[in-house]
Amino acid sequence: MTRTGCLFLCSLLLGANRAEADTTLQRYTLIVGANFGGADRPVLKYGVSDAERFARVMVDLGGVSPEHNTILKQPKLRDLIDALDQLTRRVTDAGRLAGPGAARTEVIVYYSGHADEKGLLLGEDRYSYVSLRNRLDQIPADVRIAVLDACASGAFTRIKGGRARPPFLVDQSTSMRGHAFLTSSAATEVAQESDRIRASYFTHYLVSGLRGAADLSGDGRITLNEAYQFAFSETLGRTVDSRGGAQHPSYDINMSGTGDVVMTDVRQLSATLVLGEEVEGRFFVRNAAQELIVEVYKPYGRAVSLGVEPGAYEVRVEQDKTALLAKVSVADGGRLVVDRKQFNPTTVEPTRSRGSAVAALPYAVEGRHRLELRLGMWRTNTNVAPSTGIGTDDVVGGLQYTRYLKENLSITFAVEGLEAQVSNAAVSDIAFLPVGVRWNPLSFGRQLDGIKPFVTAGLGPVIGESVDGHTSNRYGYGNVSTSATVGSYLRGGADFHFARSFAIGVDAGYNWLADFDQPVGGRTNFSGFSMHLGIGWLFGSGTATRP
Repeated sequence: MTRTGCLFLCSLLLGANRAEADTTLQRYTLIVGANFGGADRPVLKYGVSDAERFARVMVDLGGVSPEHNTILKQPKLRDLIDALDQLTRRVTDAGRLAGPGAARTEVIVYYSGHADEKGLLLGEDRYSYVSLRNRLDQIPADVRIAVLDACASGAFTRIKGGRARPPFLVDQSTSMRGHAFLTSSAATEVAQESDRIRASYFTHYLVSGLRGAADLSGDGRITLNEAYQFAFSETLGRTVDSRGGAQHPSYDINMSGTGDVVMTDVRQLSATLVLGEEVEGRFFVRNAAQELIVEVYKPYGRAVSLGVEPGAYEVRVEQDKTALLAKVSVADGGRLVVDRKQFNPTTVEPTRSRGSAVAALPYAVEGRHRLELRLGMWRTNTNVAPSTGIGTDDVVGGLQYTRYLKENLSITFAVEGLEAQVSNAAVSDIAFLPVGVRWNPLSFGRQLDGIKPFVTAGLGPVIGESVDGHTSNRYGYGNVSTSATVGSYLRGGADFHFARSFAIGVDAGYNWLADFDQPVGGRTNFSGFSMHLGIGWLFGSGTATRP
């Protein structure tokens, strides 16, 4: 009898010793993907698609029949509870029909979405870790597995004294029983997703490993130890320099028995893509839809077999500052070896430069500067028809400098000028010099977005100059007076980034100005609605890092 340890899914396919002719193995999965975790949390991009990827690899390579695979997409709390009830009934009925000892059952519950230190977050509802553990304990399966890819999910493994244990040795003699719980992050860490890989880091590398990237022995079967070590090291390595910080997958495994702990078998699929021995580097395998299927670093002298679906693939390998690309097609039932002669030189993908925020995040603004020309309208509640030339109380122009302190926060300094002719003999010039703050409420993890909404507010001095009089022929005469007050504004708008150095912004709002102590152009107050179009030039390298 052996206790499991340092590994994950200690059962993902563990006690599945199919060599036992008198025992039938049935594996059931309940897979949940949720992008929305409440109004106070950012909407995820890849929670649902992560669940779909995990479900696909379990059906393709993990021995799960489609009728035993249940997927919930953005479910309500009631939907999850009902699905767990149904799963319990199905396992109970299967055991009763097969009879004692005639069948082995394994259950895998996977969740990708939001969570906190207390439980899973499904919309505005929470399903506690305690409830989930209790429900899993009630399922009469030989092996129960829970995989949680969510922030603070490591708290799940601490319930009931869960703790890490050393690895256990396995043989091919008998079966395993117990539970294995794996989480994508520690109890106090965030679980991160990436626009580059279009997935969460943890699920991406777990699925890559299960498809063959973690097969250190080269026998086509992915063991528990291989899959866990691959997912852990790749997730940690790719997040250690990210904005969210290093992400440490954790686990609680309590298994007994002996057996060959096999998680997936790449030979289950009819098509196999083999990365040849003589090419080394970090490989990226994409399908015809340009979805990243597998990512793995392969050293020289080792071949890696990947279980894939029949079809066309693009295989890219990157080595230091060079990159190679091969386009291949794998037939149904075929085994294709991609060797050195099939690769051709290509450009290095910008997103693979780990230290380059410029290449990886072309629209990131943190730490950068912006200078823009601003034109617009300032309706000052004086009903004078606008004109193009001699003056109007509508047209406003100016310059604005923006310093981006963070991706979602910046300060601005502006000079805005307004010329209003309130009568044939009175002309006023208004200069507004506000200092402002801009905030993007949707910027968390959105450095790649080219559209950046914002709200902004500012405060500053307003200087007014009035000329009362008239002009005649070559000579003009009149009285010039100057007055000052203070003004503020509140506006909303959006910036549209078309290149790293060029953006156009629009905003609209209201200017509140205190009364001048003496009339300017016959008036003391110029408050009113305003809107602007800004043409901006961005410069500076910035300090943003990849998400």
